[in-house]
Amino acid sequence: MSPVCLVHLVWAPLGVEPLQRFLRSYNDRPPGLDHRLVVVLNGFEPGPLPAPFAAALDELPHEALRPARSIQDLAAYRLAAGHVAWAESICFVNSHSEPLADGWLALLHEQLHAPGVGIVGATGSHESTFSAAPRPLKPLRALQYPPFPNPHLRTNGFMLRRDDMLALDWRIGRSKSAAHQLESGKRGITRQLAARDRAARVVDRDGRAHPPEEWPASGTFRSGAQERLLIADNRTRQYADAAPRERERLARMAWGAAAGTVTGR
Repeated sequence: MSPVCLVHLVWAPLGVEPLQRFLRSYNDRPPGLDHRLVVVLNGFEPGPLPAPFAAALDELPHEALRPARSIQDLAAYRLAAGHVAWAESICFVNSHSEPLADGWLALLHEQLHAPGVGIVGATGSHESTFSAAPRPLKPLRALQYPPFPNPHLRTNGFMLRRDDMLALDWRIGRSKSAAHQLESGKRGITRQLAARDRAARVVDRDGRAHPPEEWPASGTFRSGAQERLLIADNRTRQYADAAPRERERLARMAWGAAAGTVTGR
């Protein structure tokens, strides 16, 4: 089997709790696929790793990668991709990620290698920063983002081939706005791959791959009770914990009129 790398981002300012949550789910929900784990330690001061983080990682087989300074999540992913020259495919999960189903990594890997697919993820959205922008910002946003619907995979948990990733325009510098554009803008990852005839798919916990038109009803991100969600994160937990009216608002942001009826609490 082709070498697979799993990259988990640890963002120091969040404290150790998100890392502990990820490690609990990583142990309780076997990935189901041979891989090597790389932990990117982002935002830490020089010197020894703080004791709670060191203790959490102590018995976990992994390779640590520590940027010289704090960088954006997507910049950390690009740094890791350049480091793991041995990997054919890379799965990235951010600091808030929590796998929810056994075999989650294997499910992503299987669908990544389906014909015509270039990137897979646990969640996607149709949201448009241009369409949601207040009127004074629309001229600028029109240059940066497509109008709604704007299908893109969210970067909380996604997987692609290393060679495809390295061929993309991944420039973001230190700007959070540029990082957001790389996720969902006109030069976003999903759109760049689509221009190369490599499709994006959301993979649910049953292993089904959903094309963009199915995302609103997929039971994953801000859809129903998110009952088929493969990897949770802070935004999926926000929706899960919300009152019915707030759930409806969040669903409309992601799916517009396609949001339909949202399952209440």
